[in-house]
Amino acid sequence: MRLMPGSLTAIAAERLPADGRRASRARGRGFTLLELMMTLTVVGILVGIGVPSMRTMVLNNRLTSLGNDMLASLQHARTEAIKRQSNVVLCAVADSTVANPICTNGAATGWIVFQDTNGNWQADANEPIIERHPAIDPLIMVRADGQAVVAFASTGFALPAGLQVPMRNIVLCDSRGVIASGSTSSARAVLISATGRARVAALQADVLLALAATGGTCP
Repeated sequence: MRLMPGSLTAIAAERLPADGRRASRARGRGFTLLELMMTLTVVGILVGIGVPSMRTMVLNNRLTSLGNDMLASLQHARTEAIKRQSNVVLCAVADSTVANPICTNGAATGWIVFQDTNGNWQADANEPIIERHPAIDPLIMVRADGQAVVAFASTGFALPAGLQVPMRNIVLCDSRGVIASGSTSSARAVLISATGRARVAALQADVLLALAATGGTCP
């Protein structure tokens, strides 16, 4: 059928190629420089907000993990004292991997749990070592009262001061110190009661009391 000039059908037919070219150009159009700059600005803001939060989470998790490790070792020592019907001691050591680690009675880079058969609060060569904890992350500082040792009797109770002064307060901190975020602290405390029960505390009030008991500072 022949299209008459000026008819609606003819006009539509004449427009198709131009419309097709415009659609093709629209599909090929990319971001403008302004749109790209706006996108990069938004991404930069999100990264700026997210990175500090992620770093804080990593630091907190590291302290919490070490606190939980120490809590598990204390509970293990208490359980073993009851099971073996013998004194069991957890103490700080300079190197837990050597054959005969020696309790430092102070600074800790690691710790051990051992059966104290002669009750002298020291790991002698003939006494079985129950647990060895690997070296603590050097970025974490450990503050403890007493002589960085705790002994459990066969009853499961923590022994009072004897040949050594036992620890009851342990604080774990890093370069941030003891900073409050609401009621929570950036540091962690491991608290040991006279009955031998232990717990990890994150409340700022608990951490500050424990740190005062150690007589130390963080960092």
